[in-house]
Amino acid sequence: MSLLGRDDLQAILAGAAARLVEPVDIIVVGGGAMLVLAPEARSTRDIDLLPTAGAEAFRRAVTGAHGIEVGTAAAAFEVLLPDGWESRLALAVELSGPSLRAFTPAPEDLAVMKLFRFLAKDAEDIRKLAALPGFDRDAFRERFLSTLPTAIGEPRWHAQSFALNWNALYPDDPVEEGAILASAGIGARAR
Repeated sequence: MSLLGRDDLQAILAGAAARLVEPVDIIVVGGGAMLVLAPEARSTRDIDLLPTAGAEAFRRAVTGAHGIEVGTAAAAFEVLLPDGWESRLALAVELSGPSLRAFTPAPEDLAVMKLFRFLAKDAEDIRKLAALPGFDRDAFRERFLSTLPTAIGEPRWHAQSFALNWNALYPDDPVEEGAILASAGIGARAR
């Protein structure tokens, strides 16, 4: 499978829009969302969607026509999005057609999702999201803190990951693991 860039994603979305019979909304996450929000960020091998009523129709419109894998495995990571993320969805207007509206999580919400997932490429994605004009670092911190108590896994590890990323992004405003845990209302049990 070849790598997709922003132009490839745009062509796939336009082609799917032309084949769709009914209007469809999709929520793109992962590398596809990075191509929408920070197009120079990187390429991707697939298109990850959160489950929506139109996700299956979109998958059928793309499969076979482009040989691209469209999946909803990212649904497992939906629990890592901060509360209220649906109200902050960003419409990728330039990538949508009359039969297809493609949304992405807000950059701060996607950064939180990527922080919890945290593969090697996610650190670079977080850096690129944080460099976007209008990225709200305070919102990023607050949304991470609000998600940490309910996240799957060891809170201390997530706090360490956040601190490493935050301190690299904002060396003028460093944070420590213990302060993050305390701010999220997580006590000694996590240490």
